[in-house]
Amino acid sequence: MGEYLEPLLTLKPYDLKNSLEAQEILDVVNEYYSKSPWLPTKEKIMAASVVYFRAFNNGKQIGITGYSLKTPTLAETIKTTIFKEFRGLKLGKYLSQAIEDECQRIGVKKVMSTVYYFNHVMVQIKLKQGYSIEGYHPDHEAPGYHEYSLGKVLK
Repeated sequence: MGEYLEPLLTLKPYDLKNSLEAQEILDVVNEYYSKSPWLPTKEKIMAASVVYFRAFNNGKQIGITGYSLKTPTLAETIKTTIFKEFRGLKLGKYLSQAIEDECQRIGVKKVMSTVYYFNHVMVQIKLKQGYSIEGYHPDHEAPGYHEYSLGKVLK
């Protein structure tokens, strides 16, 4: 487990004009977000204004993440996912930090995230990283799909 260290985590952007890369994102979303009643299509992924990244640790892809600019200074993190075989290695906090750092690098002043109410691990990660719960949205996507809104002003 010691081989998975923060300095070794890197993000590589997807090329959303490439149909195969968009399909890869769709496959991950379908596998890890299958509870969502609003799964995207490949065409929507390719047309969206989301910037997606592959996340690597020690040369292995360990997950995906992304962001969507809401304004020039506000970004929402999207689909931060650690693949099942890499869960339990404390990589979620590093991936959450990496996408936050990327947002800050491009000039974002505030980052927000919505997290399903049942994803206690990510809610705890975000709270430890200085995010505040800014809202609770019952039945947000559909009946029974509740979400927390979390936000953090970047220094």
